Amino acid sequence: MHLSKPEKLLVYLIFVLFLTGCESLFFWPSKKMVPSPEYFNFTKQDRYFTSEDGTIIHSWHLPASKEKRGTIFFLHGNAQNLSYHVANVYWLIDKGWDVVIIDYRGYGRSAGSPNFGAVQQDALAGYKALLAQQPDNLPIIVWGQSLGAAIAINLTASLPHKDLPQGVIIDSGFSSPRKIMQETLGKSWITWLFQYPLSWSITTEYSPDQAIVKIKDIPLLFVHSANDPLINSKHAETLFDLAKSPKQLWISQQQGHNTIWNDEQWREKLSCQLSNWPTLQPVEEACKPQQSLDDT
Repeated sequence: MHLSKPEKLLVYLIFVLFLTGCESLFFWPSKKMVPSPEYFNFTKQDRYFTSEDGTIIHSWHLPASKEKRGTIFFLHGNAQNLSYHVANVYWLIDKGWDVVIIDYRGYGRSAGSPNFGAVQQDALAGYKALLAQQPDNLPIIVWGQSLGAAIAINLTASLPHKDLPQGVIIDSGFSSPRKIMQETLGKSWITWLFQYPLSWSITTEYSPDQAIVKIKDIPLLFVHSANDPLINSKHAETLFDLAKSPKQLWISQQQGHNTIWNDEQWREKLSCQLSNWPTLQPVEEACKPQQSLDDT
C-alpha cells in the first residue's frame, strides 16, 4: 500500500503519540509573538506571575478605554499564544471591560512545558493574581475558549465560594477530552482504528463533564457554533444539560472554530449581555431593539 506524504505524517504522529502519550495532541504552543496591539490599535501591559511549582507565566492586561465595568479573565485555546487569541476579546475594552489574558506554560513568553494538570495550575495562579491586584468590587467574568473552556470550567469548580467569579463564558468547548480525541481520530481512515485505544489513554481527571456539575450559584453562558468543524455543538449541549442554573446556551451559525466574535452582531449581543449581567438572556433577546453598539 502506497501512502502519500500527509498520510505518512499521520502514521508517524500516531507512533509518536503511542510513545509520548496523547496529552501532547492537545497542546500546540508557539513562541512567536505577533504585533496584535499595533494591528488592532490597543494598549497593553505585560505582567508576569508565578505558578504553584515556580514556573514563570506571562500575561497581558488590556485596560478599558472608557469607564470600567469589570474584568474579563480570558483563557485561550490550544494553539499559538495570547498575541493571536487576543483578537477574540480586545474589542471589549471599548465597552468598558478590562481584559486579562494569560499564556499557559510553554506558550509565548511563559516558561515550561504544558500538560493538563500544569495548565490548570497556571490558570489558578493567574486568577489569584488578578484577585490580589483587583482594587475594586467590579465583576470578574471568566471566559474560556476551546481548550480554555475546559480549563475555565475546572478552575471555577476548584474555587472556594468567596473567590468565585461573577460568571463564566464557556465558548466552543468540548465536554470530554476522551470524546473529542475519539471524534478527531475517527475522521480519517488512517487514524480510525486508533480512536478508541488512544482516546482511552487520556486522563479524565480534568474532564469538563465531570467538573461542570460542581459549579453552582453563578451564571454560566455557553456559546458554540452549529457549524464548528472541530468541536461539534453537541459538546456544548451536553455541558449545558449537566450545568446548574442560572445558565443560557447560545448557538451561532458562524462557519469555523473560534470565529463567532468576528461577527459584529455577535459582539453586540455579548456586549449587551455583559451589561445586563448577572441576568442571562436568550441570544435572540440579548439586545433590545433600541440599543445600539454605542449604548452598550
